[in-house]
Amino acid sequence: MKKKILISGGGIAGLTAAKLLSAQGHNVTVIDRASSFTKAGFLISLKSFGVRIMEELGLTEELQAASSPSDFVSFLEKDDQVIQHISYEKMNENIERSVLISRGGLHHVLYDHLKDQVEILFNTTISGIISAGDKTGLTFSDGHRMEADLVIVSEGLRSSTRERYFTDSKMEDFNTLYMGGRLQTEHPYPVGAFKIYIDVNKMLSIYPIANNEIAIQCYIRHTGDLATIKQKSTELLRTSFSHYSIEVNDLLNRFAEKGMMFVDKMGMIEAPNLVNGNMVLLGDAGYCPTALSGMGASLSIYGAKALSHFISKTPDNLTSACSSYNLLMQPIIRKFQRNAINNVSSFIPADAQRLDQFVSTFRAASDIELKKIMTDPIILTEEQLNFKIS
Repeated sequence: MKKKILISGGGIAGLTAAKLLSAQGHNVTVIDRASSFTKAGFLISLKSFGVRIMEELGLTEELQAASSPSDFVSFLEKDDQVIQHISYEKMNENIERSVLISRGGLHHVLYDHLKDQVEILFNTTISGIISAGDKTGLTFSDGHRMEADLVIVSEGLRSSTRERYFTDSKMEDFNTLYMGGRLQTEHPYPVGAFKIYIDVNKMLSIYPIANNEIAIQCYIRHTGDLATIKQKSTELLRTSFSHYSIEVNDLLNRFAEKGMMFVDKMGMIEAPNLVNGNMVLLGDAGYCPTALSGMGASLSIYGAKALSHFISKTPDNLTSACSSYNLLMQPIIRKFQRNAINNVSSFIPADAQRLDQFVSTFRAASDIELKKIMTDPIILTEEQLNFKIS
């Protein structure tokens, strides 16, 4: 039976769910607080099962067209001494390939193929929810009302709906600042050959993605509040890496002055139950593993596929479908959140002793050991890939 489904939040998770559920014949409405969608956004690496699901959606060609080349990555000390030089092709030979793409680019690929299939309401948020039996009454910020069989909350890390209606969930402050974006500029770097600097309490990544464009991302341990940090973000960026080479400082100065920069603090969502009545949490709203997991986008896409899978199995019993989704996702969420915690400890060492230990171990790592560090933590079991609950 066709269901009326409201998706609050038109990000990667929300749009993937909308595409899958509308293909099943359900009446899907997406709302989003933004006034429009753009292609802007920081760089992400879509890996493994995330790429596979996009291919299953028939979006391979569009995904490749929007992606950037990625051939090699060099992990460096602050004085440019090489720790490891890794081929992406070799690193990913045992898993589906990775696709380097901006978050906005991936989002646009999904939106472009969905905008004529479902209703998308911009400048709209949920202001009230009343559940009555199998139906949920919704009031929107513009006063409009609707009734839905299921409400999917995919509003991102700082979801206000989760805070109001999933009171047993909480956001853990990772005490790590993220600054990233893109800079249109001529540069001498080889396209597709990336540099990642590992240092005490910080990490800097430089991604030459075109002959006239560079993506920059950095993580800095920081305990301050986000509002204060944003006011001083460019100053913090400059001072944090002031002892690096003239070349790096020149690039960061240009990025601070002319680049498109996104600033946020990393957070991790702990939700012991992703379901509350006729509402279900999806993507970062329910289980953000932080960008430091390396799998945030892929996990959002997988969660959308898992939810739609269980709904397709029991379309007349959404309670059962959402319960199965919750049971499947919980151990997977814990896996990727642990991976994020381990990555912070390893790649953003808290003191000089830990930095020296990491550099020594990582530099001496064999190909098999590198695989354990870089790819093993992002692989799902065959049962999980086929949505089987153990």
